[in-house]
Amino acid sequence: MLKHYLDSLNSDSDVTILGIGNLLMGDEGVGIHVIQTLQNSYTFFPSVNLIDGGTTGLDLIPYFEECNKMIIIDAVDSQEKPGYIAILRNEEIHYRFNTKLSLHHAGLSDVLSIIKLQDIAAPDMTLIGVQPEVVEMGLDLSTTVENKMQDILKIIVDKLEEWGIECKLNSN
Repeated sequence: MLKHYLDSLNSDSDVTILGIGNLLMGDEGVGIHVIQTLQNSYTFFPSVNLIDGGTTGLDLIPYFEECNKMIIIDAVDSQEKPGYIAILRNEEIHYRFNTKLSLHHAGLSDVLSIIKLQDIAAPDMTLIGVQPEVVEMGLDLSTTVENKMQDILKIIVDKLEEWGIECKLNSN
């Protein structure tokens, strides 16, 4: 469940990881599955904001305003084989969203447009987009996308470490 941003954001952190998706629609929920895995399996120092953005649209704007660096994970139609991982950065995200890539195209592209129009300083952004295989009712990721989870987590950990964040895998 999406918390109000004032409750979700750690005031000490300028780094946010935003998972977008519909957990009830198979691979379309990949961003939420990643956020849940990060919450359950990792500790970050300094801390980062882990946000379940669900399928919200303009309600995401405060997340962009309140951080300096952001990683977004979403299901993206990149016209590639299922499980393909696209990595887009900053202006490349704005440019590529002129064509419909994300399954949440309207929400995320609207947020990015409003940020630009209102002259809000956009964070340093990285979008990790995963080509879905199954977008239909169901709580589980397809085997193809599930098998890419470790690759997605590695991309996130590498980016965070590049930004000076220590990522510790919790022992369970």
